[in-house]
This record gives sequence, structure tokens and C-alpha cells, in this order.
Amino acid sequence: MHTVSKRSLAPDLARGLMLMLIALSHAHSFIRGHPTTHRYYPTDGSSLDKAIAGVQMVFVDGQPLPLFAALFGYGLVQMAGRQATWPVARWVVIKRCFWMIVLGGLHAYFLFEADILGTYGVLGLVLVSTMVWRDQSLLALAGGWMVVHLAYIGLSSAGILKVDGVLPEGIETWALHTVVWPAAVLVPMVLGMWAARHRMLTEPERHVRFLRNTAIAGIGFMIVGCLPLALKVAQVVDYVPRPLAVMHTVSLLPGGLGYAALMGWISARVKKPNLLMVAIAAAGERSLTCYILQSVSWTALFTIGGLGYEIGVAQASLIGILTWLATVVLSLGMHLAGIRGPLEVLLRFLTYGRRKQKRPVAQPTPVMAEQFR
Repeated sequence: MHTVSKRSLAPDLARGLMLMLIALSHAHSFIRGHPTTHRYYPTDGSSLDKAIAGVQMVFVDGQPLPLFAALFGYGLVQMAGRQATWPVARWVVIKRCFWMIVLGGLHAYFLFEADILGTYGVLGLVLVSTMVWRDQSLLALAGGWMVVHLAYIGLSSAGILKVDGVLPEGIETWALHTVVWPAAVLVPMVLGMWAARHRMLTEPERHVRFLRNTAIAGIGFMIVGCLPLALKVAQVVDYVPRPLAVMHTVSLLPGGLGYAALMGWISARVKKPNLLMVAIAAAGERSLTCYILQSVSWTALFTIGGLGYEIGVAQASLIGILTWLATVVLSLGMHLAGIRGPLEVLLRFLTYGRRKQKRPVAQPTPVMAEQFR
């Protein structure tokens, strides 16, 4: 049995929320035997199915990607900041990202082909050298890449830049998962690294105003930007102009960052977390284990059980929520028993080996470049 040390509440709360969003965004994609529209929502469901699809298009679908990226970047900086020197820190980050890619490949092969672990592992390897950049350079990278990404969205939506049909099917899928997706979430990962330097989530009480404004602005932008396409998916309207439909993709970044900031804001305002917050944070602490358990559930229910041919969006969303709640309850029990997530233990062993890791007395310094100079 492993002793569970005290952790900051906000990052784990955000990871717990992310797991719920992932469960909801994945469950309906296993529905089979129906014509579909954007993000695999069936078009022939009941009024309740259509309403839930519309709500999820605003608050759920796509947001886990930037949220995961920001939290992953945040975690890498925390992990690197616990090391004594930059060469050691860099090697630790490289090993962590490499094993994320390996675990992601195994996950995709045996359970769920739309794996996202490998996506962030690849991106971590690409960005490892930027961890010693100055704040200005990191923010310039995020801003510059945002311009590139928005240009890509605009050109691809206009049909000027296309990937579909250009490459063989297998290579096309590989390109989507290892090139397009990492490129799409580079900005939130870099911003997560920047936020970790300033302890936005580990010391949220110092950043209440910033977190509050980011949460309100990010989630507000997300709602406004995602609403037009959501109304089309819910079949409230028959047509949405292409620029308004593209706004759904553009709105995912501020939405994901807004969710992370919201968890930080809540953590800063709460003096003593209630049982629900403790349970959700416990799932967030074991996010890798819970994420894989979701895929086990999808395989058992939909692939083996064939449930996807018998349900609609409402039932799929209920299954997603119940699956998430099951992992939350399991995580709470493990937390109370002082047991770490098994996959977290495995990944830690693969990263550090058998050498004993001591918890740092202080958090990583705000500027990595100064720490490892």
C-alpha cells in the first residue's frame, strides 16, 4: 500500500472534471445504426436526444482536448521543478512523454483507437526544450502558433487545405492523431506550462481575480461560439453559415482554459472541500487509471455487449455519467484507503525506476530558466 501525500486541490479537481467531459463526449460516439451529423450525433433521435446533443455540443464536445493539454503542460513543469538540475529534469520529462506514447499505443490497439495519451506524449517531446524559455518567449510561441492554427482552421473549412483523401487511410489516421491533434493543442499546453510557473492552480488564492476573469471570459466565449452549431445539431435550425459553424472549433480553447480556471477559482474560494469535491479530486489524482477504466467500460458495453445498437444519445450520456461516477466512487475508496492508482504507480516506476522520490518542500520556482541556469 502506498501513502498518498497531500496535493493541491485545483489541478486534481480539473482532472476530475476532464474525466467527466471525456466520458460524455465518448459515450455517444458508440451509437450504431443511425445517420449522424457533427461529432457523430444521430439525426433521428427523440426530442430529448436532440436537446442533450445540443447541450453537449456547447459544454462537452471538444473541450477535453485543450483542458487535458493545459493540465498536462502544468504537470510537466511541476514534475521538472522537483528535479535538482535541468539535465535530470529534461530526461525525466522525456521518459514520461515516451511512456505516455507507449501506453497510448497499447490503449489504442487493445481498447480505444481515438487515444489521446500519445497525442500529449508527442507534444511533450516537441516542447521539452521550451521549458527553460522565458515567459515572453513562451507566450510569443503560444500567440504565434494560435495565428497558424486559426489560419489552418480557416483554410480547411473553406476547402482550400484538405487532408482527407490525400493520404492512404492508415497513414491518414496516423497523421490525424500524431500531427494534427498535437498541433491543435500546442497552445493550451504552452499556456499550461506558463501557468505552472506562476502556480496558478497550486496557489489559486494568489490569483483569484485572474482565475475568475479567465473562467467567466473563457466559458462565456465558449457558450457564444458553440451555440450556433449546437442549435443545428439539436435540429432547432436547419442551416448555420460556415463562419458560425467554424466558431465551434475556435471556441474550444477558451472553453477548456475557462474550465481549468473555474476549478482554480472554486478551490481558492473553498476553505474546506466537501465530500463530493474530495471524491472528484481523488479521481483526478488517478486520472490515467480512470481514463483507461472508461475505455474498458466502452469495450464491455458497446463492442462486446453490442449496446450501441439499442440506445440513443440520452441513454448514452447516462451511461457516460454513470461510468464516470463509478470511477469517482472507486477513486474515493482508494483515497480513503491510501492507495494510489495502479497505472499512476506504473507510469511513475517507468519514469523514475526504483529510486525513491522525495516530495519537494517547495513548489517549482516561477521561472524554470532561472531555476536551472
